[in-house]
Amino acid sequence: MNVDKLNHSSTPLFLSKVNAAIAVCVAAEPAALSTETFYHLISLRHSLVLRELSRLSGNERTTFAENELIINQELEELALKLKLAAKEEIVGFSRAQKAAKRYKK
Repeated sequence: MNVDKLNHSSTPLFLSKVNAAIAVCVAAEPAALSTETFYHLISLRHSLVLRELSRLSGNERTTFAENELIINQELEELALKLKLAAKEEIVGFSRAQKAAKRYKK
């Protein structure tokens, strides 16, 4: 995921830094992707978005929320893709273990 997809015109500096860290985390090779780090960054991002929403009012708040909703949907799609990839990897590993056991017999 590109960092430009995570930022919008109303993104505060601290949130853009977390977005950059998320982009770096996701850009890593699938085998090197740390789900713990990804989860931590997404949780931190959520807290920062909530804090920013409580700080804003009126049209600024509405605009910020609309922009963040779009980004949140993209992050949700990304998380689902990562989940499916992990599931496929686990299924492949399980099949390989079963094949190895049959081969040993």
